[in-house]
Amino acid sequence: MIKRELPTRRVQSFSQVLDKVNEIVEKVRKEGDRALREFALQFDNVKLEELVLSEEQVANAASKIKPEVKGAIDEIWDQLVSFHELIKPPSLGGGSKNVEYGVLWRPLERVGIYVPGGKKSYPSTLMMAGIPARIAGVEEIHVATPVKGEIDPAIAYIAFKLRVKRVYPVGGAQAIAALAFGTESVTKVDKIVGPGNVYVQAAKFIVSQEIGIDGIEGPTELVVIADQTSDPRSIALDLMAQGEHGSSSLLVLMSNSEELLNKVAELLNDENEYYLVKTENLETAIELANKIAPEHLSLYTSRSRELLHLVKNAGAITLGNTPPALIDYSAGPDHILPTNGWARFRGGVTVYDFLKPVSYVNAEKVDKKLVKAAEILAEYEGFKHHAKSIGVRYD
Repeated sequence: MIKRELPTRRVQSFSQVLDKVNEIVEKVRKEGDRALREFALQFDNVKLEELVLSEEQVANAASKIKPEVKGAIDEIWDQLVSFHELIKPPSLGGGSKNVEYGVLWRPLERVGIYVPGGKKSYPSTLMMAGIPARIAGVEEIHVATPVKGEIDPAIAYIAFKLRVKRVYPVGGAQAIAALAFGTESVTKVDKIVGPGNVYVQAAKFIVSQEIGIDGIEGPTELVVIADQTSDPRSIALDLMAQGEHGSSSLLVLMSNSEELLNKVAELLNDENEYYLVKTENLETAIELANKIAPEHLSLYTSRSRELLHLVKNAGAITLGNTPPALIDYSAGPDHILPTNGWARFRGGVTVYDFLKPVSYVNAEKVDKKLVKAAEILAEYEGFKHHAKSIGVRYD
């Protein structure tokens, strides 16, 4: 279906599933492994004997990977590593007014990665979450992914390359709860990263009260801004590609060319809802895109580099005739990106998601004016012992 107006912002709602997901989360918190086995049988028709895959099981599965898939993973691996190494922050130090200060970037100790499964396998997600975690220096990576029979060879191979500590053949909201709280078999982690369906995202929302999460991802969003120089076929393919993530995907094309909009409309399938919008100029399209704050933004125009500097809110941007799908797999930036307007205040997953800044100060010879200023403000706020603990050292 094609619509000619701008969409209203659609925020993923958990209202219909939140009560059910909360029951699942609480049952796992209280009953541990027993609940995981019960839910695996109930939801996936899988009888789980062991809740941790052995190194031998992972290695055997990895050995069955097709050579061309292995080669593709190795090629993409180097590209993702180079991107995340580029942006890894250094620890910095300096000083002023006789105060030495700085920031030490410290990696998280233990991270859980959720890799969706079921009808399809998503090894790319494990790379996208695992590589920045490794570059950041995370000590332990734990992976939860639903497994029916044997783990997917590509996922097993990537887990081997990442030196994953443990792989749990568990999926759904119950896997998120297990990673968040721990069970007899599953180790509690400090943060959970990874996409998933509405039940998985609702579970992440619930457990975020106690542990870290990357965000609430989904449904997929793509905004394309194009002009008369753009190729209608490529645009249509880009929109339909992101539509493969599901019928709830937000798919928008804005252009100052009515002719281009009409050509694209003729090429689109009927499997999704598409918004094709005429704007007065490209600058207006950018303004509207900033309000939408989409997951993917494609600047497919003859002025892409110029327009790039006007973008304020987007998860990831492709320039010119670059398919957004390339970011989903091999360009370098992560495909775990903010949706639901979250691009207004955060970006895609990077090494920063696995690092924390720890500040330090040495003020033994601090300027006396700073000491007095701190005392005055502490007393103003009613914290007399704060003031005394500062003053007694520098009198």
